[in-house]
Amino acid sequence: MVVHDGSLGATADALRDRGVRAIVAGTEIGVPLAEQLAHRLGLPGNHPRFSPRRRDKGAMAAALVKAGIDGPRSLATGRLTEALSWAGMQDWPDFVLKPGDSAGSDGVHFCSSPDEIRAAWKILHQIPNAMGGSNSHLILQERLRGTQYVVNSVSAPAGGRARHTFTEFWVDRRVGTHLYDRMDLLQPTQMLPRLLARYTARVLDALGISVGPAHTEVMYVPGRGPVLIECDACPEGSYDPAAMREVTGSDHIRDAVHAVITGTPDRLGAGRRRDFVTKVSLIATRDGALDEDRLRTLLALPTVRGYVGALAPGVAVSRTVDVLTSPGRVVLAADYAEDINEDYAAIRGLEASGLYGRTVR
Repeated sequence: MVVHDGSLGATADALRDRGVRAIVAGTEIGVPLAEQLAHRLGLPGNHPRFSPRRRDKGAMAAALVKAGIDGPRSLATGRLTEALSWAGMQDWPDFVLKPGDSAGSDGVHFCSSPDEIRAAWKILHQIPNAMGGSNSHLILQERLRGTQYVVNSVSAPAGGRARHTFTEFWVDRRVGTHLYDRMDLLQPTQMLPRLLARYTARVLDALGISVGPAHTEVMYVPGRGPVLIECDACPEGSYDPAAMREVTGSDHIRDAVHAVITGTPDRLGAGRRRDFVTKVSLIATRDGALDEDRLRTLLALPTVRGYVGALAPGVAVSRTVDVLTSPGRVVLAADYAEDINEDYAAIRGLEASGLYGRTVR
């Protein structure tokens, strides 16, 4: 095992000694380091000069503007006065204030007035975020309204330009603004995934993602079309590779490694693809611990194929307020939508009847 201690040269030397052939960032926080190491070792990777486009949401939005791609109208600033002045000049009523380099729904605040922007700024500015950043600057954006989608992809150079292969398209359904509910896999031959693929390919090019994985979140705004929320140059998080291989024949993590090593972004498909696949995020309405009987019932539901999270009897859980506080995510797959929906309802019923019932003392 190689642990990075802050010295890029030492880490690169250790990897070289081990004959490493490819470097893929596992999470958002590792993207700049992975790109620097790949560049130093002469391995395939996205150029580190443009790493900020792939981590900072302000630089990301600016790259889209430069490329003529529709993106969220944004301001990146470290000054509240500038944020308030910019907001006052816009012609839309609602805004999103969030960290520049965090992930998920960490620190995301929806604001509809100067007072709400001030209050959210006071909470966020100069505090640590979930990805280890300091929130020295924040991103103020228009609030997009529509249906949210997730697009997973892998890329590799081909003929002097990047070739992007799209591995999964998901429609993201939520409860309110921050609680993840379920994500349903879309068939890639449908019209909407094709539209999302065309838009996302342009985004990937603008952000300089030519090698490896990307996890892109897009809002489809009625009357406007796809608009980027954010794009991460790494595999999707909260992901069960074994379950995804079973139900789709491939998985984002394996596909990403394959693309970087071989230079071929094609999906590694084998086996039967299920017609319906859903990822259900568990939602704890209170602090507690997982009840053994109800958990056993949940994991034995007919369409359950896998899960992510510490789902074991007695494990403590906190009340779910966002994706980072969900107890876990369960993968369901079936040949009929009715079977998926029946087990989804059963999961929510188990939660309501005491899945998190035992109070932690």
